[in-house]
Amino acid sequence: MENFDDIDETVVLSPIGRKRENNSGNSGRSLAKNARHSGAEKPASISCVHNVRNVCLATSLSNDDLTYAHDRLYSTENKVTQDATLLSYMDIGKCVRRRPRIDDSSKIKRNREISVKYFTLTANKEKIPVCKASFMSIFGVKKDRLANIAKYWSENGVARPEHRGGVRNVERNLARKHAIRDHITTFTCRASHYARRGAPGRKYLPADLNVKKMHQMFQDQNNLQISYSLYYSVFVYDFNLAFGHPAVDICSTCLKFRLQLKNPFITDDNKRNCSAMFILHRRMARRFYDSLNNVEDSFTVCFDIMENLVLPKSPIGQTFYSRQLYLYVFGVVHHRGRGLPQGKDDIHLYIWLESQNRKDSNMVASALNHFFISVVGDQLKRNQHLRLFSDSCYGQNKNINVLSMLCAMRKQNFPQLSIEYTFPVRGHSFLPADRVFGRIEQDIRKNNTILLPDEYVAILNKHGKVHEYCTDWQCRDFKTAAAAHCKSQRSFKISDAKVLRINSDQVGFKQVYGGDFCEHVILKKGRKWENFKPAINPMVNCVKPAKKVDVLKLIDEIGAADTVRIFYENIFADVGQRDIGRQDLEESSDED
Repeated sequence: MENFDDIDETVVLSPIGRKRENNSGNSGRSLAKNARHSGAEKPASISCVHNVRNVCLATSLSNDDLTYAHDRLYSTENKVTQDATLLSYMDIGKCVRRRPRIDDSSKIKRNREISVKYFTLTANKEKIPVCKASFMSIFGVKKDRLANIAKYWSENGVARPEHRGGVRNVERNLARKHAIRDHITTFTCRASHYARRGAPGRKYLPADLNVKKMHQMFQDQNNLQISYSLYYSVFVYDFNLAFGHPAVDICSTCLKFRLQLKNPFITDDNKRNCSAMFILHRRMARRFYDSLNNVEDSFTVCFDIMENLVLPKSPIGQTFYSRQLYLYVFGVVHHRGRGLPQGKDDIHLYIWLESQNRKDSNMVASALNHFFISVVGDQLKRNQHLRLFSDSCYGQNKNINVLSMLCAMRKQNFPQLSIEYTFPVRGHSFLPADRVFGRIEQDIRKNNTILLPDEYVAILNKHGKVHEYCTDWQCRDFKTAAAAHCKSQRSFKISDAKVLRINSDQVGFKQVYGGDFCEHVILKKGRKWENFKPAINPMVNCVKPAKKVDVLKLIDEIGAADTVRIFYENIFADVGQRDIGRQDLEESSDED
């Protein structure tokens, strides 16, 4: 069955395949071959004491002459080129005179057809005759190689070409591999939402597919007889693909239906009902993604909070047992539609430390308010429709605080704007913001040690515009303002909403993606959105004393510089005092 956890993508070539291809240049055979043809282990030397004119003058050669001749041969590691160079130092002709031989039936008679004279060049490029023994020691070659070179030239009149390796099928195999790649890229795949860490960049094909089926489909479609091993090698070395989908944070409803359908004792009627409910559930999930990608002329925004980044980040074992300071990242992405790239200008990352404020709905509402008014305010004034997509986290974004911020923002800044806020089916919440987080995590994994927030900021800046807390934006108390303006007893439950709409003083509510909106009033009697002005929230250091102790110990274990320790001491300066003051207050209340 098809999964709706993610969005379909086309398969693309990957710079890092599912498997790493063996580097044949590092094998023992390749290293021995390179050493053989490099001459590094074969220093030039003289192996005779001849000094006969026109026969061998090897003893007259200096060390510079030997080095010059040796380096000229091994200036390349190509054997064919080396053989041609050796042939240029050889004078090959037919045997003119033969010595008389003793008749001995015990010895094998070998009548050579050719005779060879050997020469070498001096540093002054003067041709000097040498004997075969010295020729071999100067160039570091064996007699069989010289014999093969001379024999081939005498029979064919040209230098000996390369005959090793059998039939040359390189061009044909390249064409076959290209056809295989084109076939694999016709499939669609999906990324994993939460399983990025174990297999970065891994995409997943349907579970009912495998390489053998893909190979058979390729042969049927192309009428080519290509081996399974070639198809498999292209699949694992050129693509980072797997089958199925990691069972991590899967939809509980999907899992429940799958288990019921596999129950051998289920009746046919129950099985049909269960299957119908399962199909309905999956169609609802698909409708969310269809709505997400149906951008048209609207301004579509997706947002989510990234997994907490830890400080300090270090590979030492003590890190895994210590509490660490959190850096929060709230990502807001302008989504332009299915298949379109995510530009750096479309990604905005709001960051703050655990020592600066909480991770709650006030921070989410404040970041969104800053984004809509200060970052994309001009675009929203030109646009008539704003669409929002996020997960259904009640403590952060799916609550009355964010809803009241949107209502007040529309009334005060964009009175002609229609806002529609859509939530996914539970367990099917893979959004474009999660793609950004996946790319950021891949870059973070390349850094073993990160001690300061600035190092995280440098990585985040590669992926989008970073907005730092207290420097670029501030937190406002939307929770208190919403309590003062909104009814405490409402005629609908936000937690049940699938779509919310704001185009007037009323809020449209739908529990399903289809159908009509049901309008509700959330303002208290006599209250107006024009007067909704939340106060600035003060900074709140949420670090506990136990975490302060662990982080400072960890800094000492890492051996960080003094400037790093001073940074953390300044962050934790009021942690102990704050808790001591709280303890004194509790003790005094007990005495009273």
